[in-house]
Amino acid sequence: MREKVNGVQLYYYKLGKGTPLLLLHGHHLDGGMFDKIVSPLSLYYTVYVLDMRGHGLSEGDSAEHYQTEVEDLRAFIKQLGIGGCYCFGFDAGGLVAMMLASQEQHVFKKLMVAGVFVNGAGIRPYHYLTEGVLRFLRLDRDSRVELTESFMSEDNLKRIVIPMLCVVGEKDWVKVEHVRWYSQIIPDARLVLMPRQTHNGYAVKSLKLLDLMEDFFK
Repeated sequence: MREKVNGVQLYYYKLGKGTPLLLLHGHHLDGGMFDKIVSPLSLYYTVYVLDMRGHGLSEGDSAEHYQTEVEDLRAFIKQLGIGGCYCFGFDAGGLVAMMLASQEQHVFKKLMVAGVFVNGAGIRPYHYLTEGVLRFLRLDRDSRVELTESFMSEDNLKRIVIPMLCVVGEKDWVKVEHVRWYSQIIPDARLVLMPRQTHNGYAVKSLKLLDLMEDFFK
């Protein structure tokens, strides 16, 4: 299915019946990362899987700014009438959801994110190198936005008032101590550590988060 949002045709698909659950992919990915969990989640929720602009089957170029993706997400939720939905966001999708939740406090009922950093101190040095290569040599817009705009202030983090689950892999390039730090700032958030997991290993085309999602989104 397609929905015209802020002048761009965004692709999404939905499956199931029940409370709406919106799944948001990370940069350099698309909604296909959720292929393994959509069917089992659809037994309990109406699952919406959205491709961000410039990703997957959505039209347009990748966004030059996170706020563009925030506005796309805000409009998409409003146009489909799923305000107050549950939401899971991975990587940049999680950061976009957190930004929206800080600006519009009840757009989600609960929010779960994984592999998200909210400032430059949150990632390991080698990731700067790999993303820097993509940014400067390949003119990769996703990498440029990630390196230059991944920031939320403590005041904005405190504005997220809904229940929130912050997940990170033990071997993630996002630092565990960083996720612990911001999960303590957000009023109703808690940290979950995925043992022995890398950044993509537990979230991309994986069932490892399924039980955690079903338990949290009640």
